[in-house]
Amino acid sequence: MNITEKAKGIFNDVKSYWKTPPKGYYMNYKEILSYSVGGIGAYFIFTMATQLLLSTTNVVIGNTIGIQPTHMYIMYLISSFANIPFTAIRANIIDNVRHREGKYRPYILRMGIPTVIISMLFVFTPYSRIDYIWRCVLVIVYNFGLQFFYNFFYEAYENLIHVLSPNTQERANVASIKAVIYSLAPSITNAIIPLIAGKVSDGDIYDLAVYRWLYPFIAVFGIALCILVVANTKEKIVQAKSHVVSIRFIDALRAVAKNKYFWIISLAGWLGFLETAQGTILQWLYNYGKLCDEKTYSLITLIYGNSALWGMLFAPFFIKKWGKKKVLIVTNLFNVLFIALIYPSKESIWLVLICMWMNSLMGSFAHVLNPAIQADIRDYQQYKTGERIDGMFSAVALIGTFITMATSSVLPAVYEKFGIHANNGYENMYHILFDKDVLYPLIGALVVLSVVGAILNVIPYFFYDFTEDKQRKVIKILQIRAISDDYSAGMLENEEEALGTIRKARVMSKEKLYDLVALKQKIKGLTGEEKKAAKKEYNEAIEFNNEVSVSVAAVKELEKFDTPEMQGKLKIARAVVAEGLEGVVNCPDNVVEIARDLPKNTKEEKRYRSESIDVAKTRLRSKKATLKHYPDGLVPYDTSIFNDLYAQENALDQKQFDLNKELGEVKNTNKARAAELRAAIKESNDERYVINGKIKEATRQNTMYHVCAKAYLDAVKLIKQEENYRKF
Repeated sequence: MNITEKAKGIFNDVKSYWKTPPKGYYMNYKEILSYSVGGIGAYFIFTMATQLLLSTTNVVIGNTIGIQPTHMYIMYLISSFANIPFTAIRANIIDNVRHREGKYRPYILRMGIPTVIISMLFVFTPYSRIDYIWRCVLVIVYNFGLQFFYNFFYEAYENLIHVLSPNTQERANVASIKAVIYSLAPSITNAIIPLIAGKVSDGDIYDLAVYRWLYPFIAVFGIALCILVVANTKEKIVQAKSHVVSIRFIDALRAVAKNKYFWIISLAGWLGFLETAQGTILQWLYNYGKLCDEKTYSLITLIYGNSALWGMLFAPFFIKKWGKKKVLIVTNLFNVLFIALIYPSKESIWLVLICMWMNSLMGSFAHVLNPAIQADIRDYQQYKTGERIDGMFSAVALIGTFITMATSSVLPAVYEKFGIHANNGYENMYHILFDKDVLYPLIGALVVLSVVGAILNVIPYFFYDFTEDKQRKVIKILQIRAISDDYSAGMLENEEEALGTIRKARVMSKEKLYDLVALKQKIKGLTGEEKKAAKKEYNEAIEFNNEVSVSVAAVKELEKFDTPEMQGKLKIARAVVAEGLEGVVNCPDNVVEIARDLPKNTKEEKRYRSESIDVAKTRLRSKKATLKHYPDGLVPYDTSIFNDLYAQENALDQKQFDLNKELGEVKNTNKARAAELRAAIKESNDERYVINGKIKEATRQNTMYHVCAKAYLDAVKLIKQEENYRKF
């Protein structure tokens, strides 16, 4: 196939899939491109904010504003403690506030614009005219704002991929495309900064004058591109339409805490806190080592920034061939090697560049791996608990904040050990780094710390075993459970199509798997068109085997009630349902002790006893909540109110669409009619505010009912699920 034919094929694919996703995928090309190009804008804003966030290694705050390392560490602690309630608020909003646009899309602009405003205020504040103590206060106040708005904005854009597609390979592919495109933002910024510095600050890249020139331009451009994301993406969560329950903070916390994969990935980050210690080495060699001029350094930053391109580009192919776990481990082991090689090269900026380029290349795989893994972890969470939890992962991760607070004191201590402190005799404490006898030993120490951090970082990944095959099975099972829930609620759309997928799974589960080893061996002996056809046959066989594997898991889910374990759960559920809602408050206070006294001699008895204990604990929590919120008795909540409210909401959507469409047609030709339309739009907005309030209140009441009747409702759901699975 020549270049012309390939180009024609690409053009035809873009044309075919611009508005309709390819078979087996969920995102069309317009959506992928909008999310990715919009990422340039998002990362321009990320770059602005991250350079201003308090950390123990922030040279802009330490060098330019003149905050001492010890004081900066104290300020960092204050800012981190403030972030704890901010994170809880963000998590609650993401998981429980209902928006037509979804979980994340509404907050890209709502949080992006305040982030830009705070960043501009930060760099345009005249710190030289302000006393030291008030400088510290202002930096903390600005960081309070960034902790909430920037972190919310970052989560909204980065986590959006988790809900744009339930297909793990598609998420990896899109993450790769997105990462390749958005990497232009930091690459452009890092290349421009030394050039601006050469004009306005005698080459000092940490001078605030540099950012006062740069930030206004990238702020406007960044927000403009973020609009693309909001306008052209759509969230797709595998969840029953009948699910209208909010998630309480404590319940979500309890659920996420049991997710082993969350702890594995989090532990890797906590253990590897030292790995980033080498991040400032190139900047220091230029700024303090004077190993090159600003034009050469601009070229170096461009070359260094290019390193991330290749890892992000090839990550999906490596993931598809070897899986996320293997790619994760191998790239992290290479990180250890290339960081270590910086040590003997530290007096040559070009040799350091080579080592850091290779390290960045390996690290860039994480730009694709991390969002793909985080999305998989959330799928697993929904599979284990039945609740789609997204924001609360950040809240549980706050445990890591205390670990980070403790570990973040290491680098300031190292800096002070090497002479970076207020009493070192220099007007700017960092200017001691102009002394080569201080600079190079400190760089060597940072390299050693980074190597230790990189080694610690890779260890937990050996325990990660949520494979691509497991994820595909989990998604299929979630789809079946959603069908069952909507079927029970009488809200199943396209019933024949939905049940047809289940019937197809039953048929596919009985199919014989292809011998992939034999098919792969067959390719080796062929050439030309025959080899091409054999490769196609091999790839189709892989897809077929995957579908069979997923179908087997689906049938196992459908037939799970035939197992002794599920029969035991059904027995408990039927006993709870038999007591009715009255059983919620009539539950004996010693129900947990009764469950613990059950026999545990066999494997089945142990499982039954464990399930009984869990249900007993839930019953006690339900009883406590019921006595508090329903003192006159527990009354079922009529969820039919949601049908009416959603119908009103949909009618308003259509009404506003029609009004805005007509306004666009007449605003320049009929001023009187345009004024009427604007008044009608305002009136419909007021109506929407009232309806949203009613939906919010109905959701609150329904959630409280579900909390109080949880043990009973879970039992009813399990029994109905068994009945549905028998029908399916």
